[in-house]
Amino acid sequence: MMAAVRRGLGRALAIAVFASVLGATSAWGGTISARPVNMFGSAVTTIAQGETVTFQNMDIAGHDVTSNQTGDDGAPLFRSALVSPGSSGPVEGTEYLTTGNYDFYCSIHPGMEAVLEVTSEGTPVPRPEPEGVAVKIVSRSLERVIESRKLKLKVESRRGEVLVGARAKTRKTSIALGSKKLEFEKADERKVTLKLSDSARKALRKRKSATLIATATASHGGGHTERATARRKLD
Repeated sequence: MMAAVRRGLGRALAIAVFASVLGATSAWGGTISARPVNMFGSAVTTIAQGETVTFQNMDIAGHDVTSNQTGDDGAPLFRSALVSPGSSGPVEGTEYLTTGNYDFYCSIHPGMEAVLEVTSEGTPVPRPEPEGVAVKIVSRSLERVIESRKLKLKVESRRGEVLVGARAKTRKTSIALGSKKLEFEKADERKVTLKLSDSARKALRKRKSATLIATATASHGGGHTERATARRKLD
């Protein structure tokens, strides 16, 4: 009788130990955790498509979650902010992921790595369309640009910060025509004037024609940037 009880207790203990080991290497659900010292709680965290994830920091140091893979804009596919010990925060971007395995790491502590597994269950949330930015050269006459000292542009963007710049390109030289930083509180179209420096105006006076190149680089937050370019030959 006692031998049978001992065997039963032994099997229960073995199952508990196995479950504990498995829990340290794999986890289901929308939570990624960190534990002492500088380790993610699970080697693999599994979620369904469309599921959001929370990062829970149970370590004694601050950590974050950053995807190794990046999107077309060069930003990580998902990431969290730096989370203090004993706190938690959202891992932004996991709801857009499709079926597959995604490596992630802590950007503060090298070697602290794990995997987010996304199953075929559920439906991913459609990723937002890029905010969009466009630029157009309005000025039509090189002579007018020189005499007025002004290059006129038109910039269209949605909310964010936009850096606008322009240069004149000839066969052998490139002449900087100025730059300006803009803040868009909402989707809008603006007329922009770049004021030429004396040196730029002097260099342009030597040209009968030049190809003007205008650029607009927009930062829409979350590491997402876009760039638009316009060209126009002026005589």
